Amino acid sequence: MREPEMFEPMARFLKDGGYDILQVNKGNQPGPDIVAEKAGRKLVIQMKGDSAAIKTDWDTGLGQLLDIMNDEEADYAMAVSESYKRLVKIFPSYVKNTLKLTFFIVNDDGSIKSV
Repeated sequence: MREPEMFEPMARFLKDGGYDILQVNKGNQPGPDIVAEKAGRKLVIQMKGDSAAIKTDWDTGLGQLLDIMNDEEADYAMAVSESYKRLVKIFPSYVKNTLKLTFFIVNDDGSIKSV
């Protein structure tokens, strides 16, 4: 699934989970792709969809996420297409746990799994 197609399923998933969508940025501006809030806590999401350079886009997405990690009170996540499953699986748990990262896999059918 390409990145522009991921926004609607991701927003629906968040709304169904009780989040309010505060910001959606479909790549037009620097910063996070989605910012949502639930019970006063923000969730900041960087998204990456299918491309010809999955590993490069993965690295870019992680760098973009690190660049926007400026609020200790917020939670941070990457939402990626199924093509990134292998990279999510091998991502170091130490780094994931230390940064308190969540990964969302957006499947081709629009379903989403939190990892």
